[in-house]
Amino acid sequence: MSDDILFESKNYFYLGNYQSTINEINKKSRQIIEKSLKAESDYFLYRCYIAQGNYDLVLQETKNNRGEDPTIAGLQLLASYLSKPDENREGTLITITQWISDGVVKFNYHLQVIIATIYFNEQLFDEALQILNNCDHIEGLSMLIQIFLKIDRLDLAQKAYDTMKKIIDPDATPALLSLAWINIYNGEEKLKSALSSFEEMAERYGPTPLLLNGQAVCAIGMKRFEKAESLLLDSIEKNPKNSDTLANLINCYINMKKPNEIIQRFINQLKTLSPKHDWTSAVNEAEALFEVSKSRFN
Repeated sequence: MSDDILFESKNYFYLGNYQSTINEINKKSRQIIEKSLKAESDYFLYRCYIAQGNYDLVLQETKNNRGEDPTIAGLQLLASYLSKPDENREGTLITITQWISDGVVKFNYHLQVIIATIYFNEQLFDEALQILNNCDHIEGLSMLIQIFLKIDRLDLAQKAYDTMKKIIDPDATPALLSLAWINIYNGEEKLKSALSSFEEMAERYGPTPLLLNGQAVCAIGMKRFEKAESLLLDSIEKNPKNSDTLANLINCYINMKKPNEIIQRFINQLKTLSPKHDWTSAVNEAEALFEVSKSRFN
């Protein structure tokens, strides 16, 4: 029964529909009575507020937690870190190291995902994998698959997906998303399958930036750039600050040979919004190499 109460809320969360998750949890607040269920709902509620960039709200509402609840402490750490990543990076990593040393993280899968999220953002993939090692929970397995694909280990991503299928129905949202990511990585004919999966989920649950970006990446891979552009413009209307949307739109516009000033505008926006995004890092590296090459001729 407890799982049923939060089923829709979690499903919206996995789809990246954070406001609907918040709304659903608030609507069912009278049913969320058990302590463990309240802790679970608070976790997803605050993860959504963090995803929306409402860091101060999370820190304000949880300020009375003085470390008694490790999950809430983890959410506070994530909110504080994301509010000022460069400024808070060192302190955040020191805190994580202490928690791991104290054994706080070992049996708390929510805290494992929070820490892995921070490590992922810092591109500390080995550390993230160590935290999620031998995990057997849905969100952790989803993240494992993303990390394995990020470091070009399709074999391990497939293995993690096989483990996921033993825990949940293959038609459940996290499993469908994970398989779609794997199919995108495989490319070619698998792109059609991934595109169909994203389209079906968007039709069933409503389009979210996550699903629209998934469709757009497939369309770009299939060289259907106008379709990709349309999907990405829909996504940017839903969330103008989604860094993946901006990066994919830049990629799409380069392929469409759009005017350079348009492309550069989105590049500048992405640099400001997400300095550590893969696209931003690649552009910065290319610009640095160009400057070095140019200096040789001065």
